[in-house]
Amino acid sequence: MRNLGAMAARAVHVPMAAPWVQAAVGGLALVLGGLVYALDRGGWPLTQLAGFAGLTGLAGATAAPWFGSVGGWLPSLVHPFAFSLFTAALRTSGAPPATLACAAWGLVNVLFELGQHPRVGPVLAAHLESAFGAAGGARALAHFFARGRFDPADLAAAVAGAAAAAVWLRVASSRKDRHDC
Repeated sequence: MRNLGAMAARAVHVPMAAPWVQAAVGGLALVLGGLVYALDRGGWPLTQLAGFAGLTGLAGATAAPWFGSVGGWLPSLVHPFAFSLFTAALRTSGAPPATLACAAWGLVNVLFELGQHPRVGPVLAAHLESAFGAAGGARALAHFFARGRFDPADLAAAVAGAAAAAVWLRVASSRKDRHDC
């Protein structure tokens, strides 16, 4: 009877390394980050996406934040975590290690956070505006750098998110190796 249970468990086992599992976990992480914006930050930047305009003002100025102090840095952790998992899910055989994607997404997030530093942001914004004018993407990026708020906690969260994704992928691949016998 015990062997029958073990056989049934193996029959329904889905390895954590399955690409759709990686993508699903990344998607759930992004939903969590989106909830921070929707509930604690009045919906922006979700309100910039088609179909989400109604989110503006969900969290009023007097409303207590749903996520508390964690909401201040959670999106900075979620972004590199989720996009590392998305990148890993899209990897083909022979591609560089998935942990390289974690390092790349962590670096991108760290650079964007550093770009919001008061000494750096206005300079970057001016260069973007002079190089690209009022082009939509350049204008939004210039606005992000000029008006964004630098926070060392976001730097730490970006590094932690990339590291968490690397750990997740390492555990997922070791579990896959054990179950592919």
